[in-house]
Amino acid sequence: MRLLTDATRVLGGTLDLERLMGRATTLAQSALGADAAGVWLLEKSSTELVLRGDVGFTHPELVTRVPHAPGRDVSAWLTERPGPLVLRRLPIGAAAEARRWLEAEDVRSFLGVPLVGDDAPLGLLGLFRRRQRPFTAADLARAEALCVAIPPAILNARLYADQLARAERTAVLLGIAETLGATLDLPAALDDIAQRAARALDAERCGVVLWPGGVVPPDAPLGDAEAALRGRPVEVDDSRLVVPIVRKGEAIGALRFTARGRRRWERSAVDLASAIAGQIALVAENARLYGEAQTRADELSALHEVGVTITSTLDLPTVLDAVVEAALRLIGAPQGAVLELDPADQRLHVRAQRGMAETADVALALGQGATGTAAQTRTAYFSGDLRRSSLPGGDAEIGVPGVRLQDLSLRHGRRAVLAVPLISKDTVLGAICVFWAEPRERDEREVRRLTGLAQQAAVAIEQARLHGASLRRAEELAALLRAVRTMLGGLDTKTILESIVEEAAAIAGTPHVSLVLIDRELASESPSGQVAATGQPVFVADTREAGIVTYLGLPVKIRDTVLGVLAFHTTAPRAYSADELAYLGSFADHAAIALDNARLYEDAQRALSDLRAVQQRLVQGETLRALGELAGGAAHHLNNLLTIIVGRVQLLHRAAGDERAARTLEIIERAAKDGAEVVRRLQQFAGMRRTTPPRVVRLEEIVADVLEMTRGRWQDAPRAQGVEITVHTALGALPPVAGDPAALRELLTNLVLNAADALPGGGRITIETREDAGAVVVTVSDTGIGMPDEVRRRAHEPFFTTKGVKATGLGLSVAYGIARRHGGNLTIQSEEGRGTTVLVHLPTNAEAGATAAPPRGPLRILLVDDEEEVRGALADMLASAGHSVITAADGAEALRRLDADAGIELVMTDLVMPGMTGTDLAVAVKTRRPALPVGLVTGWGDVPETHKGAHAAIDFVLAKPVMLEALHAAVARLR
Repeated sequence: MRLLTDATRVLGGTLDLERLMGRATTLAQSALGADAAGVWLLEKSSTELVLRGDVGFTHPELVTRVPHAPGRDVSAWLTERPGPLVLRRLPIGAAAEARRWLEAEDVRSFLGVPLVGDDAPLGLLGLFRRRQRPFTAADLARAEALCVAIPPAILNARLYADQLARAERTAVLLGIAETLGATLDLPAALDDIAQRAARALDAERCGVVLWPGGVVPPDAPLGDAEAALRGRPVEVDDSRLVVPIVRKGEAIGALRFTARGRRRWERSAVDLASAIAGQIALVAENARLYGEAQTRADELSALHEVGVTITSTLDLPTVLDAVVEAALRLIGAPQGAVLELDPADQRLHVRAQRGMAETADVALALGQGATGTAAQTRTAYFSGDLRRSSLPGGDAEIGVPGVRLQDLSLRHGRRAVLAVPLISKDTVLGAICVFWAEPRERDEREVRRLTGLAQQAAVAIEQARLHGASLRRAEELAALLRAVRTMLGGLDTKTILESIVEEAAAIAGTPHVSLVLIDRELASESPSGQVAATGQPVFVADTREAGIVTYLGLPVKIRDTVLGVLAFHTTAPRAYSADELAYLGSFADHAAIALDNARLYEDAQRALSDLRAVQQRLVQGETLRALGELAGGAAHHLNNLLTIIVGRVQLLHRAAGDERAARTLEIIERAAKDGAEVVRRLQQFAGMRRTTPPRVVRLEEIVADVLEMTRGRWQDAPRAQGVEITVHTALGALPPVAGDPAALRELLTNLVLNAADALPGGGRITIETREDAGAVVVTVSDTGIGMPDEVRRRAHEPFFTTKGVKATGLGLSVAYGIARRHGGNLTIQSEEGRGTTVLVHLPTNAEAGATAAPPRGPLRILLVDDEEEVRGALADMLASAGHSVITAADGAEALRRLDADAGIELVMTDLVMPGMTGTDLAVAVKTRRPALPVGLVTGWGDVPETHKGAHAAIDFVLAKPVMLEALHAAVARLR
């Protein structure tokens, strides 16, 4: 117990394993009286025993490491035993090395005690004696007691050593982490790490290497490839250790340790080296990420600078130049260009370039070349060697006859190309391309940089386009406003037409402009005819006319009415965009408004002129009406006076027996008749148409008179204007007709004048007469413009005319009325563009115009007139023929006398009387005695239609002044 207590006290005083082993061997030698003592401890691999403490050995180096093979050698057998062992001689199977060492130490006796801790062997304590004195049982007991305290002490010392090693390892790793975290300069940090790692592993030196691209170089030292392949440390020989630096499962480098001499690398050292390698891998990854971030930051900074540059202006050519310069600066390429996609022809045209020649006329189709492919696919396109791989569509021409894309690229020394599309709001605007003179590999950083530039460039180009479009629109609107002001500044049609053509040429940029008004039918197969027919624009890219290449026709229309065609011609190829068509179409619409305003103005001027003429005529008409009323009143009184004079003179003339008196009376009668003619003219002036008795009329004479009277209208006036109108007559033998020659002359005159008006460009008038079924037919035909059906149907209507306010619209209606009053009819046959024929049918009457009446006996006549002298004269004139006359001063008195005298055979009454007019009296007489004839005497003209049945109640009318012959003839016709 004392030995155990001393052992516990001595061994418990230290945690250093080497010192502990020294105390244990010293204590064992002293306690057991041994010549030498040693403690061998098992390594963690359990493949050998290592001498940790010894005392009294002369050649300890021979047994520093003893192989430990369980079941095959003494040490292994001993450590596996449960208790101590005393050997007086070595076993026959002992190793030769052990025999040589024992002989060298001159050992005669050996006492071995296994050291066991926690049911696991730790090693053994060996005691040796050189003299011939073996170990006894008491020695065994003392050695066993001594070894009770050694295993716990060893375990404590090992635990302490492990903790100390762990602390040292942690300190090393912390130092390395601090070193790596203090800088992003990985090469400088690796030198410091190598020094720290060499000290931590007690190595002579340490090297850190990172392989470019994570690939082991072919000339790497022995062990690098194996470590990279296995992904774990490799001991190359007794002095070198290679530890792979692994990042995301891939070896990117190695730690190379070189020992100070031949040694086996402990597990802790290998683990520490692996941890250091892990730290290096982490920092290498961080450095790579930092480098990429720095590169990206540099790229973004460069792109920002480029963005500021290209967005500092809205001028599109300046923006495109800035884009191509920025592309070359970012990528470091010697040649570059920006191509813009033309929406009209869907081809890419070079708009800006640097270092490239012969690009002015280059036009690439989508899918052709690097830029065409990038624009079509909307992705970047790269070709590293144009001599080995041809460009898409390289054999096709590039807009220049005979020049192929591949030939052009190689001729200018272009070996590699990178192109990216310009896309804004999902619309391809074009592409950017750069060229190198040497073959090269694809670099994603360059692709990324050029793509970033393209994104900013697309926005800048779109903004510049919009700005340019806004400026163009403003200029177009200003030009359109100026043009509209010019067009609307006047109302003269000729001036406006000239202004439209001039302004259209200015805004369209072509001097070949024409304006065709639709005043005639255009050929439908012509472009302008198509515009006029459809009311839609027509564009012809190739007119195949000498000197003219393109044609653009725009309708000049108001609502759905096409007024004309505005045509633009160019002598060089040209295409019109939708905006240009809308702009020019707006100009055409304003031109239509200007033309329509001019037309309306001219119509208004004509209407105003016509209105003034009408007003003047109305004023004249009112004046004439007033004068007519005055003349009519005077004519009435004069007719009454002349009736008295003529009647009395004619009665005296009949009764006069003296020749001188008869001659005097004849003179007075002639003067009275001349006065009556003057009164008749006054009545015509006043518009009071006189009713005349029918006369025998020869129509051929009427035709001759009318042609002679109208010759100035159908021959002289047209010839003065260079127009020739001929008149042909075909007059057959006709029976006479009964009628008014003056009225029939007026009828035929109206027809001839209408025929002449229908021949503004000249032609022929034909007048024919013939007898047909008891009627005389007069035909007036012309080869003029004719009438539409609607006009023909309304031609008989009073005041209807197609000649404007210069005509009264009464010609045909008056002619129609004259024909009807003569018992005939008037018909019109006409077709628009093929002339007009008017047929007048008049009944024949061989007895017309007879003045002699058969003899009739005296009549009992009621004569009514408010003028006493007139009444007396008329009564005497009637009495001279043997008639019995009863007189009355007014209508009331006349009716009383009529009621009182049933023998009255004729009533003659004046028209104008106070109380009851002559027509009213006639109606009243017919009401009482329908068969009683009523004659009307008037100095006003025709009988007015005062009420229904007025004309039917009158059997004859005598105009004042009443001639004796006319009075007797009228009475005689009543039989």
